[in-house]
Amino acid sequence: MTDLNHFYTQRKNDFLREGEAFALTIKKISISRIVAALAIVVAGYFGFSNSWIWLALVPLVILFLFLVAKHGREQAKLDVSKNLVKLNDLELKALDHHYTEFSDGERFVDPHHAYSYDLDLFGAGSVYQYLNRCGTAIGEDQLANDLSAPQPSVEKIVERQKAIKELVEKVDFRQWYWAQGHLLHDNTHDNDKLFDWLNGADVVNGNRKIEFALIILPTISVALIALTIYDFAFFPLILLSGGFQWFVISLFLKEISKADATLSRHRKPFEKYATLLSEISSQSFQGNHLREIQNESVLASQKIRKFSQLVNAFESRKNGIANMFGNSLYLYDLQCLIKLERWRAENKSHVKSWLAKIAEIDALNSLATFSFNNPSNCFPAIHSNLAVGAVEMGHPLISSSERVSNSCRLGLPEHVMLVTGANMAGKSTFLRTMGVNIVLALSGSSVSASSFSCPLLQLVTSMRATDSLVEHQSYFYAELTRIKKIMDQVKSGSPALVLLDEILRGTNSRDKQDGSIGLIKQFVDNKSLVILASHDVVLGDLQKEFPDAIRNFCFESEIENDVLKFDYALKEGVAQRANATYLMKKMGILPAD
Repeated sequence: MTDLNHFYTQRKNDFLREGEAFALTIKKISISRIVAALAIVVAGYFGFSNSWIWLALVPLVILFLFLVAKHGREQAKLDVSKNLVKLNDLELKALDHHYTEFSDGERFVDPHHAYSYDLDLFGAGSVYQYLNRCGTAIGEDQLANDLSAPQPSVEKIVERQKAIKELVEKVDFRQWYWAQGHLLHDNTHDNDKLFDWLNGADVVNGNRKIEFALIILPTISVALIALTIYDFAFFPLILLSGGFQWFVISLFLKEISKADATLSRHRKPFEKYATLLSEISSQSFQGNHLREIQNESVLASQKIRKFSQLVNAFESRKNGIANMFGNSLYLYDLQCLIKLERWRAENKSHVKSWLAKIAEIDALNSLATFSFNNPSNCFPAIHSNLAVGAVEMGHPLISSSERVSNSCRLGLPEHVMLVTGANMAGKSTFLRTMGVNIVLALSGSSVSASSFSCPLLQLVTSMRATDSLVEHQSYFYAELTRIKKIMDQVKSGSPALVLLDEILRGTNSRDKQDGSIGLIKQFVDNKSLVILASHDVVLGDLQKEFPDAIRNFCFESEIENDVLKFDYALKEGVAQRANATYLMKKMGILPAD
């Protein structure tokens, strides 16, 4: 941890100094630009009395434009440098588990999801917030998808592991990607409107009459301008031609306005996408997964930048003077629209894939940063056996200085683990620890353990059922509905890991006990992996009935010198101590003895 603190502190200081250098350069350029502007004014003034001075205007104007462009480039570098300072400062805080300034993924919270709600994957203080280092909204969506569903194959998981391992070493690239992305945070909802336009029908492209008009009418305008220079008597014909071109424009005004409203908001995000893709294409990746992304990024960056330029040209119609002359002489709006439609026809089938590549790198960068910041993590072995094994496994959201790690193995034939224990002893945390590490493993990430192995399986949980007035569901009915879905998954025969925490809390003790025993027997008959946590130590007797399928584990508490203590260590056997009465007396709810 000390080394990481030093590492991020050093980077923060380096970027602070770099930013100061950029700021000084920008100040010098600004002064030079003012001097150049004044020189242009002075040259213009004295040019009226000495015509040879007009010749100096050309290099002065060129110099001024160069300084303007140089100022823009240096300002962009300064903005990235400021973001890099901010990121390294955030990383320093995250090392102490203060990570609330990263986006929390609240929009991904889904109480009905198979496991994400129970495991606190999304929302304030969530696993997602701890992991998230995405620079784009599409990257955030991808990271959420990676956590919400396992990868489709073992091969895909292994390829992602290799990619993450490679990105762990590319700190400069990962941090630049975040810093560049946050210069303009995009919006995935806007992209939905873009895809609607991409899938729309052409208005100008393919319309032979309009395509002919786009050639012939500007040609006529050029000819009339030439004739008017020769003889001003032809000027009325220019006005007549301009009026006709405006009439042609008016026929498509609705489509032009609609395209402008949709596309104008995408110019800057797509400039950013092009920059990100260009940087991806310049990297020296070795792994197959990253190289596949890189190979597509070369052409994608060019195409997306071209789209941004076309949209920028289309936006120029909002300039009154350019709009008046452009549409009067050149059918400017339609010229821009046909270029955009031709770009769409050529590239619309590729855009989603291009954006997916940007998002994939963004999500992988987040998981690589997680691995980098947690060097004690391991990359799990993904195998084909229905078994999960963990050595020194801990929850990633618990600081390593406070974390108590546990080891366990679950698999055929002993595929049901019953975990008993007193209140606050660590049962629920253990379930969430297992669940979160399974989610990370199946996303291709490293996990918080010294050794971990699991198969490709479906994770299902019932740990935090809630009632719903809107859906007219009681807590108990909501829990039964959840358990019914879990049993359907188990009986489907596909590999699954089931995590259950204190089930059937909405009924009386005897009914709860009978229901729990019946459910566990169902799990014994179906070969899914199951971890069930409960206060009910009577459930431990089931190991005697099914010694080949069930194993008992527990978390214990102790009272020393009238102080309740927990070691949070997983032990074999059934819990022997309870603490509810003690705690109620300690808090004054019940009278002391």
